[in-house]
Amino acid sequence: MARVLVVNIPAEGHINPTLGLVKQLVDCGEQVVYVCTEEYRDKVLQTGAAFRAYPFPMDPFSHDPDLKPAPYKHPSQFADMVVRGIIQKIIPEALKVAEQDTYDYLIFDSLMGWGGTILAQRLGIPAVCSIASFAFVDPLGAEQDYYEDFGGNDANLYASTMELAHQLARQFNVPVPSIQELTKHAGQLKLVYTSRYLQPKADQLDDSFLFTGTSVVPRLDAPPFDFEPLLDPNRKIVYISMGTILNRDLAFYELCFAAFQQLPFQFILSSGRDTDMTPLAAYIPDNFIVRPYIPQLEVLERADAFVTHAGMNSVSEALYYDVPMVMIPLTSDQPLVSNRVQELGAGITLKPSTLTPETLRDALLQVLSDRSYKDQACVIGESLRQAGGYVRAADAIIRTFSTVEQK
Repeated sequence: MARVLVVNIPAEGHINPTLGLVKQLVDCGEQVVYVCTEEYRDKVLQTGAAFRAYPFPMDPFSHDPDLKPAPYKHPSQFADMVVRGIIQKIIPEALKVAEQDTYDYLIFDSLMGWGGTILAQRLGIPAVCSIASFAFVDPLGAEQDYYEDFGGNDANLYASTMELAHQLARQFNVPVPSIQELTKHAGQLKLVYTSRYLQPKADQLDDSFLFTGTSVVPRLDAPPFDFEPLLDPNRKIVYISMGTILNRDLAFYELCFAAFQQLPFQFILSSGRDTDMTPLAAYIPDNFIVRPYIPQLEVLERADAFVTHAGMNSVSEALYYDVPMVMIPLTSDQPLVSNRVQELGAGITLKPSTLTPETLRDALLQVLSDRSYKDQACVIGESLRQAGGYVRAADAIIRTFSTVEQK
C-alpha cells in the first residue's frame, strides 16, 4: 500500500477526469491525499481520498488576468501562462501543503507543466502526469492554422517568461528548464483520458503515454433534474453547454433562442451557476429547458446532439455516449479538439466570429440529418469505452510504482 499525492488545478474539466482514478486507487488500498482548492473538497471526499486545500481565489480562470483563457497566437503565450499563472501562483502553496507529510509517488495535472517536476524533485518522489486534454505533441499556439500572426512579440515574451523561470528555479533550488520543458508532459507515466484513435499525432508519442479513454463516474453532486420531458421517442434532444468558465455570454444564448425556437426538438441549456439569465427570461422559447447547472452525463446519455465550446472534458463525455456535436471553440485547446472531432467526422466546427442564427441552425440540422456524424461518433465512442478507463489507469500506476519500490 502506497501513499499517493494528487495535486490539481481548480478547474472542473481537470478535476472530473481524475475522480474515477482516485476512487479506484483508494479501492485498491492506496492512501490518497488530494490537494486542490477548497471549493472541490466535497467532490474529492466522495472518492474516499483525504483532502488538503491550498489557498487560491475562487473561479480564478474567470477573473485572474494571467489565467483567463485566451486564444494562443504563439507558443510563448502558452508557456507564459503556465509559468506566470500556474507555477508561480499554485506550486509554492501546494508545496507548503505537501511538505507536511511523506508520499511514495505524485500525480499532477499536465497544465502545471514544469511545476509538476518541481514538486516531484522537491519531494523526492516519482511522478505521473494527468493529461485532461490531448497530449500536446506541439505546444499550444504552434498550430498557426488556428491563430493569427503574433506580430513579432515572441522575443519579449520569451525573455520575460524565462526570466521568471530562472527566479523560480532559484527559489526552489532546482535546475533551470528550457522553454520547451516549461510545458512538456513530464513524469514516468503520462495518463491521457482519451483513446489513441482520437489523439492527434498519436504515432509521435512514446510508450510512457497511456491512453485510458474517458473517465466517467457518477457525480454525486449533480443537481436533481426532471427527465419527464425527454421521454418522447419522437422528439430529438439537443444539449447546449459552453462549459464552466466562458459561459456568461448572454448574446450567445439569445442567438441560440433565435436559431432554434422554431425547431421541433427539445433543447436543454446549461447556463452556468454564476450566469444571470434574468435579462433573457422573457425570451426563452417553449422548446427550451434552461438551468444554471445540468447533470451533464445523464443528459448526454439521452441526447441526439450537443452544441458545445469543445472543451476536452465535455467532448470526451459526449463521444463516450456516441453524441455528435456542433462545436464553437473559444480558446486554449478548444480549436485543436474541435478540429480533430471534425476531421474524424463526428461534428461540425463553427467560428465564433462569424456565428449567426442561420449558420448555427444549419449546422445542427446537418448533424442531426446526416447519419454519418452519428456513426463516426459511435466509432470514436467505442474507442473510448474500450480503452480501459480508470481501472486500467490505476492498475498501470500501481504496477509501475510497486516495481519501483521493489527495486
